[in-house]
This record gives sequence, structure tokens and C-alpha cells, in this order.
Amino acid sequence: MKLITKFLLIYLFVSTIVLGIGGVISYYIIKDEIDQELKWEFLDRIDRVTYLLEQGKTFEGLEGVNQDENLVIRSLPYNLENNVEVTDTLIWDSRLEQEEKNVKVSAYRTIQDTTYYISTYGNMIESNDVREAVITILLWILGLQVAGAIGIGYFVSGPLFKPFRNTLKRIQGFQLNESEFLKAEKTNVQEFKDLNQFVEEMTKKAVSDYKNLKEFAENASHELQTPLAIAKGKLELLTETPLNEEQYRYVESLEKTIKKLSRLSESLALLTKIENHEFIDGEVVNLSNLITEGIEAFKEFAELHNLTINTEIENGVSINMHPVLAEILWSNLFQNAIRHNIKDGSIRVILTPEKLKVSNTGNNLKVKPEQLFERFKKADPSSNSIGLGLSIIKRIADQNDMDITYVNENSWHHLEISLKTVKTG
Repeated sequence: MKLITKFLLIYLFVSTIVLGIGGVISYYIIKDEIDQELKWEFLDRIDRVTYLLEQGKTFEGLEGVNQDENLVIRSLPYNLENNVEVTDTLIWDSRLEQEEKNVKVSAYRTIQDTTYYISTYGNMIESNDVREAVITILLWILGLQVAGAIGIGYFVSGPLFKPFRNTLKRIQGFQLNESEFLKAEKTNVQEFKDLNQFVEEMTKKAVSDYKNLKEFAENASHELQTPLAIAKGKLELLTETPLNEEQYRYVESLEKTIKKLSRLSESLALLTKIENHEFIDGEVVNLSNLITEGIEAFKEFAELHNLTINTEIENGVSINMHPVLAEILWSNLFQNAIRHNIKDGSIRVILTPEKLKVSNTGNNLKVKPEQLFERFKKADPSSNSIGLGLSIIKRIADQNDMDITYVNENSWHHLEISLKTVKTG
């Protein structure tokens, strides 16, 4: 739901409640005001009759004066104190042939030792009439508010929220590896001005951190690989000199450690590059050819472990991915299946337009399956693996919107990646 739509719905909801409460209050105020006005009008009439009686005017017949049935003037045989009574009464209306509710104002006035009873009455405005009038007015107001809100939503929100939408669009298109921060655009709305300023500061810092991190990763990788290469070369020279058995074991152990350090450095640098989105330019990669050639390249390595490889590879399966990432994804998957296999084990590779599934025999897991994709988590903590292969595979899959699942079943380990294939030719 759009922001302006939500705002208008809240506005109309609150307006309806306020108008409802205001309608009830208006009803009682209007009704009371009408009743008071009617009362004061009848009192003025009684005062006029009192004035005329004091001036000596006589009202012939007194009751129903001059066919005015609403005015009754009657002299009393006894005296009473001046008094006024306001009551509601039902009066028969011969034209409508029903009783109508009236306001009746009666007064006792003593003039020259004679007390007169003066009474007059008139039609009241019924409560239903007042209620209907108030509801009609409120519905008109609510209708005008709805029309106004719709007008604001369609004609005013566009220009009003344009700076916000522009900023949102720029944030969505922001790429760290482009090394360009989002410069704040000018606007005369203070809130949008603050937002643009914040976005500029935030992206400026993100770009700066990205550059520093990238520089550190590149420098660390280069500076580590150089001394490792030198150490490896020195050890190779050392093996060419006369060594006793114990010294040879030490040298061999050092060579393995240096190789592991080198692999660790390369893997961490690669993982950093992937997370920094340095491989974003995708192109069509023929996965069928890549896997077929990859298996052929690793054939000797697999034969050293006496592994049996079975494949079900459909031809022409292509995906849109950076070719370097596609190569790394496949090589890590297959090396993982070889490295964590058992003697005389098997590997099964299935490729269809929907999935890539690599299965291998192996020992039971010694960690929780959900931890396999974490950094430095190994299926067997005592193995020589550096524990980054599956982390790299997971990062590549995530970056290319592919789901990856792991299942351990009957001593088989299955890694399956969903594919979004593209049609070629």
C-alpha cells in the first residue's frame, strides 16, 4: 500500500470518528437552542399581553382571542403570585388528524387586583427532524472530505512526493563497486532535505569503507602470497639437500602448512571479492560444457582416490552468471565431493534445466547440517580442509538468486542448487 493511500485512509477514518462525535454534540446544541428560542418567543408574547392589560385593554371573550387558539387569557376568581411554567404538551391538529408535540408557556399575572392566566403554545421541531438535518449536513461534509482526499491523493501527492521517490530510486540503483556516492538533491521540503543529506553521508561512508576494505583485501592477499611463495621455494631447495628422515618429515609438514596458508589466503580474498560484488557482469555460460570439461580435468585427481563418477548431464543447459563465478561454483562443488569422499567411493552429478545436483558418498557429519555453509565449519573438524569451500558456494548462490540445499541420506551427501536457465540459440 502506498504511503499517500495509507495516510488518506487514516485521515478519513479519523474524520469519520470526529464527525460522528461532532454530530451528536451538534444535535443537542441545536435542539436546545431551538427550544430556548421558542420559549423566549412565547414569553415575549405573554409580556405583550401583560402590557396591554396594564394599559386597560380588555380581551373580549378572553379565551381564543381573535380566533387565535394558541393564546388563552383567563381571569381567575382568586389571586396568585406571578409565575411562569414551561411544559411540553400534545395538541390535536385537526388538519393532520393527530396529536402534535407543542411547547406550552403559561404565566400568572396580577394586574389591578385581578390575576390573569395567560397561556400560549406552538409546534416544536421534532427530534427526528433535527437528527435528520444534522446527519444530512455531516454526510455532505464527509462526502466533500472524501472528494478532497481523493483529489489530494491523485493530483497533489505526485509533485509532493517526487523528491522522495527520486531518492528511493537512486538508493535502489546504488552500487558500491561503482565507487560513486549519492549526492543530495535540492528540495524545499525540510524532511526530504534531511533524508537526502543523510543518504549522501551514508553512501559516502559506505563507498569509503568499501574502498578501504577492497584495498586491504588486495594488499593482504598480495603481501601474504609473496612470502609464502618464497618460503615454498626455500623448502623445495631444502629438500634437494641431504636430509635425514626426521628432517624430511619436518620439511614435508612445513610444505603442507604453507600450502594450506596459501589456499586460505586465496579463499579469503576470493570470498571478500564475491561479497564486495566485484563479479556482477553476467553473461550466458554453457553449464553443460563447463561441467563436462571440469569432470575431465579432475578425472586423474578422482582416480587417485579410486572414485567412481556417474553423470546425467543434459546438453545445452545455460545460465546467466559471471563466468568466473560459474567456474568457481562448479570446481568447489566437485572438489568438495572428492575431498570429503571415502575410499572407493562414488560421485553422482545430475544437471537439468531446473537443478544441479552433486552427490557423494562419505562419512557421517560431525556438525549440524545448517552449519556447513558457515565460514571455517568443516564436516570433519580433524580434516585438512580450510572450511571455506561451501561458504564460497553459498555466497555465489545467494548473489545469483539460486537456492542451495543439503541432504544427508544413507551415507550419501547431496548438494542441490536450483537453476534459472536461459534459452540460447
